[in-house]
Amino acid sequence: MSYVLEMKEITKSFPGVKALQNVNFSVLPGEIHCLIGANGAGKSTLMKILSGVYEMDEGSILLYGKEVKITSPADSKENGIATIYQELSLVEELSLAENIYLGNYLNPKGGFIKWNELNNQAKDLFSLLGLSLSPNLLVKEVSMGLKQMTEIAKALSTNCKIIVMDEPSTALSGEEINKLFDVIRLLKKQGYTIIYISHKLDELYTIGDRVTVLRNGKWVVTEELKNVSQSELIEHIIGRKIEKQTKQYNLEQKEEFLKVSNLTNKNIKNVSFTVGKGETIGLYGLVGSGRTELLRAIYGADKLIDGEIFINGIKKKITSPKNAVNEGMGLVPENRKTEGIIANLSIEANAFLPSLNKYSKSRFLQQTKIGEMMKQSIEKLKIKAPDPKTEIRNLSGGNQQKVIISKWLIHQSKLLLFDEPTQGIDVGSKDEIYKIMRDLASQGTSIVVASSEIDELLAICDRVLVMFEGRVVKEFLSPVSQKSEILNSAVSGS
Repeated sequence: MSYVLEMKEITKSFPGVKALQNVNFSVLPGEIHCLIGANGAGKSTLMKILSGVYEMDEGSILLYGKEVKITSPADSKENGIATIYQELSLVEELSLAENIYLGNYLNPKGGFIKWNELNNQAKDLFSLLGLSLSPNLLVKEVSMGLKQMTEIAKALSTNCKIIVMDEPSTALSGEEINKLFDVIRLLKKQGYTIIYISHKLDELYTIGDRVTVLRNGKWVVTEELKNVSQSELIEHIIGRKIEKQTKQYNLEQKEEFLKVSNLTNKNIKNVSFTVGKGETIGLYGLVGSGRTELLRAIYGADKLIDGEIFINGIKKKITSPKNAVNEGMGLVPENRKTEGIIANLSIEANAFLPSLNKYSKSRFLQQTKIGEMMKQSIEKLKIKAPDPKTEIRNLSGGNQQKVIISKWLIHQSKLLLFDEPTQGIDVGSKDEIYKIMRDLASQGTSIVVASSEIDELLAICDRVLVMFEGRVVKEFLSPVSQKSEILNSAVSGS
């Protein structure tokens, strides 16, 4: 069998961690090869070695059967490899064409850029992707889907043959994801080889030819996707089976904890609902429906024009997150890297930020108590980390999310607002986070969770509210049997 890419016996260590151990990874020409594994399995490390960000400790890389040395991103580019990272690298104030050729403005002569040629070539690249798009548009003026297409056009401009896509659908709507898949299929027909990384298993079966699974820095299996079931794939990823849990509904009327009445601002309109003590409410809707904006309004992060918020029957004036935290709320935000954590602080420091006053005496922190509580939280939430003093940036996405949750448990929050709680998290960590949320609800914590994954809401919610254009248009009780009705309501707005 003739491979376009072979990575043989790849080993890579960081201080205290063996990230990759003798990993083998081979890709056929013109295939869409999916690379998956739990957070921390070694996927990103392997691809960063391929893209020249990291140098391997041991092993070899072969392209078309010939060994190559890749010690920098420039080496990777010269060898026809382009990598599109999960966090897009576009400059918002520049045009699409300028971003595509950033750093390589078609070799300007005499210091003058050939703008017409640059724009025409950018337009040709978009045509290759089946898009009719003006290259003069500024990045800040286009949708997330078109930003992703610009990243792909940028990769094609390097004359690459292999394209690595790391979680490309994370921030896209359903329609944009379908367009992305159309483009990937088109690239495959044109002879490009795609390495596709995603935690969303449904995507793999929709777009992929073969799959390689890594676990704990080791190769587990490479198989054609048509020959492996989703349950088998999950077992390969986490090393155990996941028992599917059916949502148990308690139909007794729960004592009201939160009531919002006619909440209105520029993004939401006359939203009213209640949440009982120990109840989990889901917010579902398409991109732009107002899910995130509603959570932000309740949390005081976005200003209200009208409306009232009641906690335990008492009207509260919540005009800032500080007010919300003081009233017993906690927010687990959609973008944990920019809004949920302080990356260069330790796990312990992140977890105790809202509670420093509770763990201080005469202005001195009670380090013994902090250490004991952190140890309990790590054990309770099964946070995988070498030490509480480890910088949180060094944890996997799932473990970062658990630290954010621990922050509000330590603070003894009575209402938790979750925005896309498992975005970018592997299937094993998802299952653990769902269990944490169920346990919290059983102990009386009220939960509101906004998610674009309907199956996620059906697994954990007592009720689901459907949002459309900033309004709550329908409520579903015992929603697990009403999936199609929920989906139809989100599309139709009725």
